[in-house]
Amino acid sequence: MFFKTGDSPNAQVTGAQAFRHLVVFQIKLAADALRDLLMGPISIVVFAVDAIRKPSLEDSWYLQLMLLGRRSDKVINLFDEHKDAGHFTVDEAIEEAERKLRR
Repeated sequence: MFFKTGDSPNAQVTGAQAFRHLVVFQIKLAADALRDLLMGPISIVVFAVDAIRKPSLEDSWYLQLMLLGRRSDKVINLFDEHKDAGHFTVDEAIEEAERKLRR
């Protein structure tokens, strides 16, 4: 799950693999923290606007923000719960950046 082991049932984690995993996890934590930092105040504002507007569920800015939060959870994929789920993740962005750096 966290480390690519191939087909070998006795694969061991190398120091390089563990370090890469640590760096990727720290990037994901930073993305998650930034998302939380931004969404906190925004959620208060859109809640207040919705309280004044009294929109239908489909037009609620607050509920749309909550759905955006769910989608961002899948993109950040902090604990690899959404790997290979058919949508873009931070993991894929990092792997692409690694491929470009190796060229």
